[in-house]
Amino acid sequence: MKFSVFILPQARRDIDRNADWWAEHHSAEEALRWSDAIYGQIATLAEFPQSHGLSAENDDFPYEIRDKLLGLGSRRSYRAVFTIKDHTVYVLTVRRSAQDVIRPSDVESPPSD
Repeated sequence: MKFSVFILPQARRDIDRNADWWAEHHSAEEALRWSDAIYGQIATLAEFPQSHGLSAENDDFPYEIRDKLLGLGSRRSYRAVFTIKDHTVYVLTVRRSAQDVIRPSDVESPPSD
């Protein structure tokens, strides 16, 4: 079964902010390449999103959250934190793997029914 993938506004802002960093520290071309790769990797969550492990912070949330590692090359240094509701994957945030832990108040909750 295919899932719909919905990137919440905060996650889109996270991607934009990180792409801006890439443009400033590398080049505009690298930033575009990075951003395209991130969106492409997120799109793969439409297939088997439950195969990704639970986030370290999962126990702190009122709903299940999972991580998908993202990035260029073999060292994926970003993570998409997402939740699955019915047949939709909601990407909550995209952050560097080394960033502090997230708390429920740090992210926008997925839509309720």
